[in-house]
Amino acid sequence: MADKEQIARLIKKLSERMGTPESEITSALQSSNYSKLLNKMDPAQAAKFDAILSDEKAAKQFLNSPQAKAIIKRLMG
Repeated sequence: MADKEQIARLIKKLSERMGTPESEITSALQSSNYSKLLNKMDPAQAAKFDAILSDEKAAKQFLNSPQAKAIIKRLMG
């Protein structure tokens, strides 16, 4: 699992790309309430992302996919 520094950098990059305060992203992650973040996405993509986040097995599979790892690596710089 990623350490706190890596997570903080990922949240910072996500904040910059979404134009959303880091505190809002952190709060959403901690409370598992992603609705505010999903509202800023394309509706079709948001629905797919919400479905993945709602299913623990699907979320793990998604995060372990080569595509997700590549995105995370690119975001982390």
